[in-house]
Amino acid sequence: MAWQSVGASTSSRSLFFAALVGIGFANGVSEKIHQSVSELGLLDALFNTFDISLIVWGSCFAAFATFARAASDQVRRNDMLVGGLAGLSFLAPVPALSWLGLCLIALYLHSTASEAIMRRVAAIVFAMTLPLFWARLLFVAFSDTVLGIDAKLAGWLIGTTPQGNVVPLANGAGSMFIAPGCSSVANLSLAILSATVFLNLRGGRWSPAALAWTASSAIAVVVINVVRIGLIGIYPAQYELIHGPVGASITNWLVLAVVFGIGYHKIGRDAA
Repeated sequence: MAWQSVGASTSSRSLFFAALVGIGFANGVSEKIHQSVSELGLLDALFNTFDISLIVWGSCFAAFATFARAASDQVRRNDMLVGGLAGLSFLAPVPALSWLGLCLIALYLHSTASEAIMRRVAAIVFAMTLPLFWARLLFVAFSDTVLGIDAKLAGWLIGTTPQGNVVPLANGAGSMFIAPGCSSVANLSLAILSATVFLNLRGGRWSPAALAWTASSAIAVVVINVVRIGLIGIYPAQYELIHGPVGASITNWLVLAVVFGIGYHKIGRDAA
């Protein structure tokens, strides 16, 4: 007997997987939301977008918008199997496992898509996992190298010679330690995520121009981060201002403006 559908006649693959992505995303960010609310309070955490970039929130809405444009193909038997496996990762008491479930969904959709739009939504869903999972994993594996690069760039900016991730201050009165939270890796992943979203929303392709603008976006966010570190090295008395909530907010908004601006104006514009 041929498999026809699962559930009611209105069931569709796009709706089924959109619901799974929504559940997985919500569970994946739950830890950061809880931590942000615990540290800042509900209103401040909300204003700070729960310490999750607006680019990440925007990519989630972009995924839903792309799902809505997909054809209403009926749910298949294998869809239920993959959905069940992803659901197990969502139910695990470790929120980070939700990102692996979303990766499974993205890879499955890309390999079974009967139309280009489903491959595009798969790319967006996979890219959503970069800032909140793969970038962290990459940092854990190569933290010394990553922090060392940030330190060298900051040292070059302020004119001192770093040792590992310790950068001497410009006035010679001491040194600053570049902590994991100051790494450029997270912002790099945001640049890639933004480029992926704009490219796939517009039906574009990874042309040389798109790759060049994505690289420009990545370089720009690294420069913003290194300049912030450098300013601390030049003006250590202003550490609380530059490194604290004010400096962090300014940095986050600058990153958002640059990444969104390049993505909106330049990436995916060569779509046929």
